[in-house]
Amino acid sequence: MTPVQCDGCGASIGERTESYTGIELHALIGVYEWEREVLRPLVFDVHLTTPDSFKLSRAELAAQMTVWLQPCRYRLLEALAEHLVRHMLREWPCRRVVMGIEKPGALGDLARVGVRIARSV
Repeated sequence: MTPVQCDGCGASIGERTESYTGIELHALIGVYEWEREVLRPLVFDVHLTTPDSFKLSRAELAAQMTVWLQPCRYRLLEALAEHLVRHMLREWPCRRVVMGIEKPGALGDLARVGVRIARSV
């Protein structure tokens, strides 16, 4: 039986997709050595498809992401996104995670680079 879709993000009956946007956290990330000498701000948008019963506040999400970010020394945003999404799918009852990460100022004061991935189990 095919699940009935009840929102635009792929949630089925008994599920919901929660969106957490504009979460600013800091990490060591970058291709160049000088980029990895100091924590850089990153802006995260996270969309979690979970059972209706699963509750996660924005503060709880940010705190847990900070823990997962601390040991990271990735060069690419894509690798960092994969790392975080793997944790979410493994440790929380998520069926689907969509994550966007932007790196403000990566190409100068006015430019941002970013990545967006979607993973499901």
